[in-house]
Amino acid sequence: MNRIESTTHIPRFKPLLELPKRKMSFPYGIALAIFLFLSTAISPVHAATVSDPLEKMNRVTYQFNRTLDRIVLKPLALTYDRLAPTPVRTGVKNFFSNLDDVRVTFNDLMQLNLSQAGSDFSRLAVNSTVGLGGLINVAGPVFELEKNRQDFGKTLSFWGVGSGPYIVLPIFGPSTLRDSFGVGVDSLIDPIPTLAHVESRNSLAAAKTTDFRARVLKFDDLIMGDEYLFVRGIYLQQREYSINGEYVEVAFDEF
Repeated sequence: MNRIESTTHIPRFKPLLELPKRKMSFPYGIALAIFLFLSTAISPVHAATVSDPLEKMNRVTYQFNRTLDRIVLKPLALTYDRLAPTPVRTGVKNFFSNLDDVRVTFNDLMQLNLSQAGSDFSRLAVNSTVGLGGLINVAGPVFELEKNRQDFGKTLSFWGVGSGPYIVLPIFGPSTLRDSFGVGVDSLIDPIPTLAHVESRNSLAAAKTTDFRARVLKFDDLIMGDEYLFVRGIYLQQREYSINGEYVEVAFDEF
């Protein structure tokens, strides 16, 4: 395959680009793609060099993740989406979003952002109590404590650590060397992996993954061209915006 660098302008679509990075696998890349490619507001941006020296290995891992999704994750998500009533799905989403605020608050503190740490901790406290363990999002509509997105990869970036080469992690999906380390640290803060009761831990992890997969089912058929290159480009664009608050123009190989 001839490798030809070209660039595309990245549409300005802030709400989607601010979605959480963590565990952004194949379907999440598609969720980003629909808005990035169909939005009509275009913004000139600077170019970024894609560092992917492990592309051959990454493609193998990517195909493994795709196979796992096709055989296990997608069928579970389809069943959940069909059988679970909307209030149940909303409650489950809110519950896991509330647990995520533990990790968010920790990384706020690691970045010395005390005001945001206070806001995120207050959101966690309100939703965990008044919101019945996080099933109801009371903090947002009532107290105007909006959800923030933080992870240890962002914390490392705050302290000057570069992203390093692009990496596809088994199960977790697209990442970089820096963010791969961040995923490991975040797992130590996430309440679910730290549960001592194995059955509860596994059940919650499975429910969280199924819920997320179900929420992006409708984007499955929107990918275009070379899937690997497409998802890589979308991930790097999203990550650049998430960390720096600006859009990046990523060089793509010819699809």
